[in-house]
Amino acid sequence: MDALRVFDTWVEVPGKTLHFDVMTGDLETALRLANEYVAAQGHAAVAVTAEECRFCHQEPLVMFAESQQAEFRRSGGFIVPLSA
Repeated sequence: MDALRVFDTWVEVPGKTLHFDVMTGDLETALRLANEYVAAQGHAAVAVTAEECRFCHQEPLVMFAESQQAEFRRSGGFIVPLSA
């Protein structure tokens, strides 16, 4: 069974805080996906580091929607936006 590592991520951007989980298998992929997500939100100049993106626990892949499972298999992970 595949297990996803959950990286709880809090990023300060101009005027607000972005809070999201990165669901993936390792820190390197988590940082890549987090930086892509932050850039897609219009904050390309903000770099996400291991200080903002921290491992907190694991979840079985089967707990997520088929579309999220497919995204994990395609790109190595996915983002779950959360309230700040």
